[in-house]
Amino acid sequence: MSDTDVVGGFFKAFGEGDAAGAFALLAPDIRWTYHGPSEVIPFAGTFEGPAGVQRFFESFGAAAEPIEMAPRSMAAADGLVYVRGIERSRIKATGKEYAVEWVHVIAVKDGLIASFDEYLDTAAVAAALA
Repeated sequence: MSDTDVVGGFFKAFGEGDAAGAFALLAPDIRWTYHGPSEVIPFAGTFEGPAGVQRFFESFGAAAEPIEMAPRSMAAADGLVYVRGIERSRIKATGKEYAVEWVHVIAVKDGLIASFDEYLDTAAVAAALA
């Protein structure tokens, strides 16, 4: 299975509501980073291991309700998989929505996702939180 197949499988499983299937593709020592100011965005930061990734999703789910989260393109280069996509979510506390494009930089090792770095317009997320 290619690295893009692994990453595509992760997004497919998550998109179908199969969290267990998605988490089965995470390495035991995964490092998941949502780049942004953690003092403003409660789900920003670096999370270690599948339990840490679970905490990320719990924190995100407590703060926001995803409306649309869709990868648009994927390419592999230099041992990494680059995924471009869009997200539209509603912040539960404010009712405000944000819509952003994102880039995920994902490393796959031995058929499992070893690191996941998420980059997006965090100013838009912060504004929806205010």
